[in-house]
Parts: sequence; C-alpha cells; structure tokens
Amino acid sequence: MATTCRTWTSLRSMRLDQTRVRKTVRAKAGAEEGTTEEDGFEKRLAALKGKTRPGEGAKAAKRKAKKDKGSVESIYDFSNEVVYYEGGPSTGDVATNVALGFTLVWLPLTLASIGRKLYLKYKITDKRINVISESPFAQSEEDIVYENIADVVTVGRGVGLWGDMVITCKDGKKVELRSLDKFLEIKAYILDKVEKAEAANEEGKSKGF
Repeated sequence: MATTCRTWTSLRSMRLDQTRVRKTVRAKAGAEEGTTEEDGFEKRLAALKGKTRPGEGAKAAKRKAKKDKGSVESIYDFSNEVVYYEGGPSTGDVATNVALGFTLVWLPLTLASIGRKLYLKYKITDKRINVISESPFAQSEEDIVYENIADVVTVGRGVGLWGDMVITCKDGKKVELRSLDKFLEIKAYILDKVEKAEAANEEGKSKGF
C-alpha cells in the first residue's frame, strides 16, 4: 500500500512539472509574439505620422549622402581637374534685394538672397559641376559629371547681369544654381563639355564592337 502511494505521488509530481514547463514555454512564446507585434505597430505608426525610427533620421541621411559622394568619387577621377569657375551667388543679386528690402513684401526675398550668398558655393571644372550648401539647416554637396547631364536651362535676372540655371540629369534629378554670374558663358561651357563627353562615350562604344 505504501509503495502504491509513493508511485501515485511521483506520477502527480511529474504531471505538475510538465504543466509548469508548458506554461513557461507558452509565456515565452507569447512575450516574443507581443514584442514582434509591438515593433510592427510602432513601424506602422511612425509611417503614418511621417516620423523616423532611431537611426533613420537626419544623421542617417547625412551618412547616406557621404556614402553616395564617396561612391561618385570612386567611379570618377577628379584629380588634376582644371577650374573654370568658382564662387558663390552674384553680389549684384544680394545688393539689389537688400536695396528693396525696406518693404515688408520684399523682405523674405532679401533674406533668401543673403542666405544664398553666405551658404552656397559653386565650382565648375573640366570634369564636374560641384554645388555645396553649408547652411546650418541643410548641408549638402552635389557632384554632376558631364556625361550624366541631359539638359541645361537658364533664366536671366537683374537685366541679364546674372541668372538662374537648372541642370537636369539623365536620371531625372534637377540641380539649381541660383544667381549665377556669367551664366550664359557658363552654360555654353557646360554644353560644350556635355557634347564632348557624349562623343567620347560613342567612340568608346564603337571601339568596343
């Protein structure tokens, strides 16, 4: 009789242990599923609100811009380039806007022209067009090589003394050069380089065949 009682007690203890193990496994699985569902919910909520998760904001964008710039420099060799034009937006544009800035209507345009003069830098060489923005709100750098240019459009400002230029790349991207001195001469220089780059590409293709 004593042996039977001990056996029954042992079986009961084993069943209780098995029950505890099942509950522990279920609890862990539920916690993992809850975490996954919570992460998914946060991602959907961030997408709806237009917010970014940690590591996906402005710092990540800057890192990507640096990486893209590095990849461009690794593909194209910009060493020993000859500078054709280097400078910022036209001083005449700033002077004109400052002179007209006494009116409240013109004041935003005056501030915009001062900001361009302070923070924008243009460099045009025989190998590329370089546009640098050093604004404290949005720092960026663009390198456009001539073989990637599809179109160049200019609009004269200040009675034709300076002008705005829009460069359209073959991938659809547009790059603006605002208040550019000698804009017509620079446009002619760029178009000449684009034509030579296309001719070199065609010659390379013909040699390949």
